[in-house]
Amino acid sequence: MAVVNAAQGVCDLIWVLDSSVAETASMERLLRRLGTVVDVAGLSPQDAAGAVAGARPDGVLALADSQLLWTAQLAERLGLPFLTPVVAGRASDKYCQRSALAAGGVPVPGHWLVPAADDAAAWSVLASQAHFPAMLKPTHGSGSRGVVEVSSFERLRASLAHRHADEPALMLEEYLRDRDCDQDFAGYVSVESVVSDGQVSHLAVTGRLPPAEPFRETGFFIPSALAADDRADVLDCAGAAIAALGVTIGCLHTEIKLTPDGPRVIELNARIGGSVAKMMPLATGIDPLTLALRVALGERVAFDEMPPARRVTFMLYAQAPAAMSRIVAVEGIDRLRSDPAIAELILKRGPGQSVDWREGNHGHVFSVLGVVADHDRLRALVRRVEAETAIVGE
Repeated sequence: MAVVNAAQGVCDLIWVLDSSVAETASMERLLRRLGTVVDVAGLSPQDAAGAVAGARPDGVLALADSQLLWTAQLAERLGLPFLTPVVAGRASDKYCQRSALAAGGVPVPGHWLVPAADDAAAWSVLASQAHFPAMLKPTHGSGSRGVVEVSSFERLRASLAHRHADEPALMLEEYLRDRDCDQDFAGYVSVESVVSDGQVSHLAVTGRLPPAEPFRETGFFIPSALAADDRADVLDCAGAAIAALGVTIGCLHTEIKLTPDGPRVIELNARIGGSVAKMMPLATGIDPLTLALRVALGERVAFDEMPPARRVTFMLYAQAPAAMSRIVAVEGIDRLRSDPAIAELILKRGPGQSVDWREGNHGHVFSVLGVVADHDRLRALVRRVEAETAIVGE
């Protein structure tokens, strides 16, 4: 519905879906009320392009990492502006992306592919090159799904002892040291950008709250609390990452960590950040979904300077303890609803439902969206949410 609202006065919508996917099929009836539907289930890429062409699209947009490469291939066949398949492939594959960034002179963490279990030579090379502690993560995925910390090479081998050959590819990524910073906020941020006709415009720098174990997001806020010099450094770093990947169109979400050695790019996502679509309109009055649609249609979208944030907008994610598998009760959230600073509170998982830390950010129990006057009031509200709510489980 956010996409529908963003499209008002901009364009009519054509929904391209694969009805063989259960979650998508359940939405088909609703989508037919909100625009034209093209079902590409069972079609080859060429036939899918033919089916979509029949609806006479003027642009194409994908909002999930898993759809970038397929959409890039579709756009290429239809002659529509989008990421090229090569760039979409770099954006979707974590290892390839970091390698491309490093080749372009962008500072990134050390990163290594995890070899097949029987490739003794590759394991020997990895043992000589890898730095620990490190993070083990799938090469494809989002939202910190399946990301774990690995303290040593021996622990890495032990954790993969029973890995099957058909499991997703994994990579090892060096854990970057934290720079001395405000303990209330995390030492990394993201830069939200739009690229139109090759011109990069930065829209916001999003701050973070300290993550829950192992690497699950607990909150975001616009604007970040960075000093002006640090903000300039991360904007330069984001611009360099966009150039290194060859992105010439679209909305981007670039995660950057502030280390003792300067800013380092953690990851570039060639789509709008997960909570940014809700936060940015409240913070700056700009809807990134509308911008994304306009760019997809070939319009030129550019900003001379970063739009000012009028207030501090936040999105909090309440994560269950990593050891919890089932929710018994979620206490205290009703008291929060009356707070004028809170615009939206969504209970995603309630009593009786399962939780699993492996789902990463997507496994949060409830979320809180709101607006406060400044970062000190944000600190106070975060402390209140932590003190007045509890996730009870087993």
